[in-house]
Order: sequence, then structure tokens, then C-alpha cells
Amino acid sequence: MNGKTGMNGKTGVLIVEPHPVTRIGLQCVLQRDPSLDVLGTAGTAADALEQCARFHPSIATMEVVLPDGSGVDLCRTLKRLSPQTHVLILSGVDDDATVFGAIGAGASGYVLKDISPEALVQALYALRNGQAMLHPGVARRMLDQFSRVDGRGQPHNGRLTGRETEILVEVAKGATNKEIARRLYISESTVKSRLRTVFERVGVHDRTQAAAYAIREGYMR
Repeated sequence: MNGKTGMNGKTGVLIVEPHPVTRIGLQCVLQRDPSLDVLGTAGTAADALEQCARFHPSIATMEVVLPDGSGVDLCRTLKRLSPQTHVLILSGVDDDATVFGAIGAGASGYVLKDISPEALVQALYALRNGQAMLHPGVARRMLDQFSRVDGRGQPHNGRLTGRETEILVEVAKGATNKEIARRLYISESTVKSRLRTVFERVGVHDRTQAAAYAIREGYMR
């Protein structure tokens, strides 16, 4: 298996969903499409990583709320394990921090669970073709954030030091100040101080706008 297709040239999909009824429903929907092959299903992050290492699916659909961790962290780890796997977040959670955290972690799409079965399959087609896929409500909020970043009418130089860049990237990944301090081996007070400077230099007011700026300016590549 080459990591891009399942059996018989079909697109291999891994379903990561903690609720058995929803997991079975997703499997039934995807198995009806002749071009998709459900390689496996997982209810936990640990199981998802094990199956990803085994199957190297082309696409993984993923809930962000899992019993043994965050889907955002799982997405980040999965992308390191299997970079060619496209991650589609399929969740009922749509707060800005989670959305931007997931995109920053490498997700190629973010759709909500009110999506129709037909639209879900179309979303998988989009990812398969190398396109991004966002739920309309999520897309509107992202565009709004970009507009707010660009449209404040206040000058900023956007120049960041190496440490400030590291902090900005961690914010875009959805990390808290405590997590940033631990990952970068600095104090929380230093994180808070540097973060205020980052906000001022790139011309944003909060973490969500900072995440939007980081994604738009290519800091997450």
C-alpha cells in the first residue's frame, strides 16, 4: 500500500470518532462511495496513531474531542508520522481557538457535524485533490479574522525575533501560555510579556487574530 490509496486503487480513509454510533454511521456513508475505502476506524488517539502507522491512509476524518487527548494534538502527531495523510476535522466543536489550532496543526479541512452525507463525501474529494475544505460558517469566521488583521488601519512592522516567532507559532497551534512555557523552556511570565510584544508588532488584539496572522503569513509551513 503506497499511503495514497486503499484496496483496488480506492482512496484509503481512516475514521477517528469516539462515539460508536457516529463511527458506524460514518463508515456506512463512506463505504457507499465506490471510490473510497475505509481502512479502519478508531475511537481513541492511541488507536488512531496505531492504525495510521499500519495503513498510512490518504485521508483521516477526526473528531477533536477524544477520550485520551485532543484531536488537535493528534492531528499534529499524525502529520509527523504520516505527512501524506490529509486530515479532515469533523466535529461539533467550532470555537475559534480550536479551529485555528487544528489548521495550525496541519489539518486540511474543518467541517461540522451538521454537514450532509453528500457534502461530507465532497469534502473528502476536495482533500483528495489537494484542496482545503472549510465549513461555510468556519470559513466566514476565518475570513473575518483575516479582514480584522488587515483592516485595522494601524501600521505595524511585523518583524519578530526568533523567540517571538516560536511563540507565535505555538499560539497558532492552539497552545496555552503554560504549554508554550514548557515547550520553549521559559517562564509563563516571559511568555505573557513576549506575547504582548508579538501582538503589538503584528497588529493584532488577541490569540485568534494572531493565529490567523500566522497562517496567512506562512509561519505554519
